[in-house]
Amino acid sequence: MALHFDILLTVWPALLRGTLVTVELTVAVLVLATPLGVVVAELRNIRQPAIHAALAVVSWIFRGIPPLLILFFVFFGLPFLGVTLQPFPSAVIGMTLYMAFYFAEVFRAGYESVPAGQWRAAEALGLSRARTIIRIILPQTLPAVLPSFISHSTDLLKGTALAAAVAVPELTNAAKQVFVVTYRPFEVLLAAGAIYAVLDSVLLVLQSYGERWSRRYRAAR
Repeated sequence: MALHFDILLTVWPALLRGTLVTVELTVAVLVLATPLGVVVAELRNIRQPAIHAALAVVSWIFRGIPPLLILFFVFFGLPFLGVTLQPFPSAVIGMTLYMAFYFAEVFRAGYESVPAGQWRAAEALGLSRARTIIRIILPQTLPAVLPSFISHSTDLLKGTALAAAVAVPELTNAAKQVFVVTYRPFEVLLAAGAIYAVLDSVLLVLQSYGERWSRRYRAAR
């Protein structure tokens, strides 16, 4: 069977709309999951056994459950509790809950890279814990966490394809709808894969710069 890539000129607007939704979904989850991950990481450092144990169990659950199952629970399960959400916010909430606990582990590892003397010095200066984290700890943590953070972000970008299962019109969903109509799955899926590769390459370039910046920062310390 001959390939007809000229069909892409016709379906390109649909793929572009799907690409924009994919980018919007990725950015929305990053904006929400990143600060939530910082909060969870900080709460897990609290020296209260009950809080620490509870968060450890919740983190284990959310990192152990497949993200597709979380999406299904938010989209199909919450209506039984009286909460009905549209596909896009359902995907944002589900993927945020999933990614936040991975980001929390990233930030926890970053906290451990900061010498304990920094915490004691801030305490001696009378700084609150929140101000200590924002002004002293996080700036020193970023070089350590940036490579892992961007790596998880690339996984998130590719994981947005799961949102097609709850009817979010992202790139994978758009590609499926297009090739069902055009009967040209190979060309359409190849184009969708190329778009994912371009988007992923942007994050991989940022990861490369982040790793080099991290090495220079550590060497200068």
